[in-house]
Amino acid sequence: MAETADCGVTNAAKWKQPAGMKSRQSALKKSSGSRVSLEKVLGITTTGGSTLTSDPNSGLIAYPAGCVIVLLHPETNKQTHIINTSRKTFSAVAFSHDGKHLVTGESGHLPCVRVWEVDGAQVAEVQSHKYGVSCVSFSTNSCYIVSVGFQHDMTVSVWDWRKASIIASNKVSSRVFAISFCQDNSYFVTAGNQHVKFWYLDVSKERRVNSTVPLIGRSGLLGDHKNSVFSGVACGRGLMASNTYCITSSGLLCLLNSSRQLEAWVHLKTTSASCLSITESLVFCGCADGVIRVFNPSNLQYISTVQRPHHLGVNLMPITPDSDSLPATPGVQFPDTLALTFNSASCQLTCVYSDHSIYVWDIKDVKNTVKTYSALYHSSSVWSVEVYPKLQDPSEACLPTSSFLTCSSDGTIRLWNTRQTDLHSNDLLRILYVEEAAGKAGVRVLSISPDGQHLAAGDRCGNLRIFALDFLDELVKIKAHDSEVLCLEFSPASTGLKLLASASRDRLIHVFNLEKNCSLEQTLNDHSASVSAVKFTGESPEVRLVSCGADKSIYFQTAEQTSEGLRFSRSHHVVEKTTPNDMDLDWTRSHVAVGCQDRNIRVYNVETGKLKKCLEGSSSDEGALLKVHMDPSGSFLATSCSDKNITILDYESGECVASLFGHSETITCMRFSHTCRHFITASADSCVFVWRLDSQLSSIMRKRRGFRSTPSAQSLKRLDTRKQTFITASSQPPHTDEDEEEEEPHLRTKDRPDAAPAPQLQNNRNLSMVFRELGVGVASPSVQSDAEPCQVQRRWAEPPNPVTVCSSFSPSPTKSQEDEDKVFHPQALDHLLADEEDEDGDEEDEDGDEEDEDGDEEDEDGDEEDEDGDEEDEDGDEEDEDGDEEEEEDHRTPDNPDSVFDRR
Repeated sequence: MAETADCGVTNAAKWKQPAGMKSRQSALKKSSGSRVSLEKVLGITTTGGSTLTSDPNSGLIAYPAGCVIVLLHPETNKQTHIINTSRKTFSAVAFSHDGKHLVTGESGHLPCVRVWEVDGAQVAEVQSHKYGVSCVSFSTNSCYIVSVGFQHDMTVSVWDWRKASIIASNKVSSRVFAISFCQDNSYFVTAGNQHVKFWYLDVSKERRVNSTVPLIGRSGLLGDHKNSVFSGVACGRGLMASNTYCITSSGLLCLLNSSRQLEAWVHLKTTSASCLSITESLVFCGCADGVIRVFNPSNLQYISTVQRPHHLGVNLMPITPDSDSLPATPGVQFPDTLALTFNSASCQLTCVYSDHSIYVWDIKDVKNTVKTYSALYHSSSVWSVEVYPKLQDPSEACLPTSSFLTCSSDGTIRLWNTRQTDLHSNDLLRILYVEEAAGKAGVRVLSISPDGQHLAAGDRCGNLRIFALDFLDELVKIKAHDSEVLCLEFSPASTGLKLLASASRDRLIHVFNLEKNCSLEQTLNDHSASVSAVKFTGESPEVRLVSCGADKSIYFQTAEQTSEGLRFSRSHHVVEKTTPNDMDLDWTRSHVAVGCQDRNIRVYNVETGKLKKCLEGSSSDEGALLKVHMDPSGSFLATSCSDKNITILDYESGECVASLFGHSETITCMRFSHTCRHFITASADSCVFVWRLDSQLSSIMRKRRGFRSTPSAQSLKRLDTRKQTFITASSQPPHTDEDEEEEEPHLRTKDRPDAAPAPQLQNNRNLSMVFRELGVGVASPSVQSDAEPCQVQRRWAEPPNPVTVCSSFSPSPTKSQEDEDKVFHPQALDHLLADEEDEDGDEEDEDGDEEDEDGDEEDEDGDEEDEDGDEEDEDGDEEDEDGDEEEEEDHRTPDNPDSVFDRR
């Protein structure tokens, strides 16, 4: 079916993994491809009567949502989908009268008219227009299809869809809004701007020639209404088959007889009208302010008015299941009616309104209509999606499981749950309206606190709001920025802090302390252009902040507790040749994946600011990466490109797992669900897509997440975050890298004479503790002078005082092998992993040049023997050529009296 997206999985490099854990690549290779299917569409892009249709037999409703046709079963609220493989937006849709096929028109360069089976398979297509298709229709016998192009195309064509050939065509000088076939297939009528025309197709002539013949058209005789704009047209049915009904945008219903003359008209008592639907006994007219008038087709006598939908700005909370209508106060406004379609078999009228809402009314009793289905969607661009977090204690959750929130330029924040329904909207639980300020309506970004209690929202005017998620009450409103807020980020629980960072187009980053009543903690102004993403990472007390912006810079900030409070200072600054647009952290929160404008994903180490690897973020050769998002398990990375494609990659190997499309505008946000079963995307086309992940992908993600929640995985996480190095027993003198961090004085342990034998695997951060257990003294670290300024360390800056660990040994002839085994020698982690495969594990490291982590300078580590007694100065001064040294402190042990450990 056309709704699935396939992508082959190729061989990937193997990677080491703990015992008992399956390889993700090998699991993916078991199948020929991975699939992600579209499960639910929360949105609609209907613009008029030509973009809504229904099957007269099954009651199936079809409407466009970007590049997708949604086939809705209103009784069960189930959807099936048809995705346009050409990735062009659907602009028109119509069912065949037998209900077996569907015809669509699209917009864009060289659009096609396509015929689909209801199950989604395309059976025919023809290309006869240049700019777009405004309306399409099947003939009554389902043998022919009529398509009308956009205003600049000025073409109307009739074609035999089974032969995929155009049989008749002509030019039309006016913009056409609607089309309708007569009951006997002898003609069809088009209506538009000062235009009502009857087109006659000579079937006998088409049989005599094999080429396209010109269509014969005759204009309707409209009298005084010839200058009106006709927004809808419908040919009569049953006894009224010879009549034609038109509706004008000014609110007139007109009746034309078989001679094409205007016979009667009636005023609808409305400011405007837009659509028309007809049966043998009823005429429905869609008007402004949610009004639908019903008339008798024989004499245009008024019958009744269909119940209006919800009013604009409705609050769904006060509605109870016992009420059939929404409470309306005087002076409220209702959305305009955009499209109508009637199903004679079930007597149901489907309506689409201007606020992108859908209603299905039961018209068995036309004077007492009953709503059977409704859905309220965003009416403008959707900017952000946030999935409600999974809490350890479900009783503390404010929202139901699998809930997520979206915000839009329509000034609303909406709470969705596809498993629950509200009385007046399926899948929608709440609507929160945000007040308009300075003429700029719309909420730009959302963020949910890790404890699931608060929601932060930033709007286009620079305002920051914090809501309580239990009732969506506004708690705080701060005028934070001078321009629209682009990103918000709560600090995770691992940091031990409750901070909120907001970044804006005004290039500033504000850090607020939630524990101090949302007071401003600090303002960072390092960026010289708009900030596109901000992330907190680290564990207390090492808290870090990473940000990227349009100035092509990535800043790594480190938090320090000062007398004035928490302060972030720059630790690394990376400048790329291309603009970073978005970023996300991996599962260890030690690496950040940055999506760049050149369609590459660059992964940086948060602690060092160094580039770890670079992945290809899109399978296409056009556009730029806009959004990046990591799944909860850290197995897959999703990217969106400006060409409206979505790619899901394997994070370890960079292989493509799936490629998705369906949105007609830029993808603005993506989120994986915490159940690892769904993938949610939002777009500027006002639609939210809920994708269903393949069971194999979901299984991989759940197993990976389950493994990473184990204690062994947490230890690996800490290892990867701090880039620790291990040491093993060796007879070689100990040495370490220059970039080794010195141990805090208050973390040191005192010498113990009864120290137990040292373990075989220790961390280099506890190196001094191991030496003390062996009875070897360690020189205390040098204290920085108060007068010496604290310099910000950039990525390319040279350390002013490199730290070096030196050692000097005088082997004794009486020294036993057991004493030699007590001397430890530090090794790199890569060497350690290689030595595990050796049975002896006693490979010796040669003394040599060790490259500093920053790559700026090299220090020579090794044995330096002094003929006078092997003494070294604690202050780190280099050995004089004449052998004179100024010794400040000498630590010796009974076992090895000549050994001295100094730190420079």
